[in-house]
Amino acid sequence: MNATQYDPFQWKDFLLHKRFFMPRESLVSPKTKIFTIGSCFAQELRLVMIKRGYSVYPDYSSVSFDKNTQIFDKIPDERDFIAHYDTFSILQEFEASFEIWKGRESGFWKVTNRYANELLQQNLVFQDPYRKMCYATSKNLLAKMSDNITQRIREGIEQADLYVITLGLTEVWKHRSTKKYLCRPPDTGYGGGTGCADLHLSTFAENHVNLTQVIELIRTHYPHKKIVISVSPVSLDRTWRRDVDVYTANLESKSILRSVAGQVCREHSGVFYFPSYEMATVLGLDTFEKDGRHVKPEFAELVVTNFLSIFS
Repeated sequence: MNATQYDPFQWKDFLLHKRFFMPRESLVSPKTKIFTIGSCFAQELRLVMIKRGYSVYPDYSSVSFDKNTQIFDKIPDERDFIAHYDTFSILQEFEASFEIWKGRESGFWKVTNRYANELLQQNLVFQDPYRKMCYATSKNLLAKMSDNITQRIREGIEQADLYVITLGLTEVWKHRSTKKYLCRPPDTGYGGGTGCADLHLSTFAENHVNLTQVIELIRTHYPHKKIVISVSPVSLDRTWRRDVDVYTANLESKSILRSVAGQVCREHSGVFYFPSYEMATVLGLDTFEKDGRHVKPEFAELVVTNFLSIFS
């Protein structure tokens, strides 16, 4: 179909063909090393990229820990990726990797009478709340594992040619004592942190600042590396708000993040947007699993196929 038959800038043509228009950019080759960070949707994309032979970072599976005394999410038994759902936790990872933030251990908290205690068979364990489900039987063991994770992330940042960042949500939890941000709500996962953090409904301005700082950190150290930003189509599992339902809260959250992504891509050269969220919600595909939230593997395959088509 030639350009005169299909005009992607007119609604009637888009409605008829449902084809997204993006200027082609040469970002990916078979040898490109790709760093992924963000929501659980990033894990789906990562799995497809690995299957297609790409080198993908961070290499979380190489983190050394003792399952008898330490828990690192469900790695390596069920997955090789930990999610960072919001721009706050994503920024903190880059700040830790570039040694801007060094106070992680001050935010560790004690966990008792939770599933983590049962798993580690200890009445008292400790949690690093800044990453998803990280526990140990002592602060020293937790600090050692956390440092190891930071090292793997730092290595991924250094080795990658391209960064893919997927944005998940805007409802975040702020540590009451350190004022840093948790990776997920307190007392979820394997438990811990009841009463230790407060819900914060983050704004466009805050998320814009966070993502801008991530881009500037990358640019300061690696000025020629490229960045792709996408918004995850995976919906909120629940909202912690009490003024709206989960559907409305999810739509507001995704709208903020989509607006932020568009703004930073306009403001920074070498930063590109990829419409994963739009593909999931507009194309009328059988996108989601039975839970109505997580995407099917076939959709992740389609996203990666289109991603490579645009950026190869």
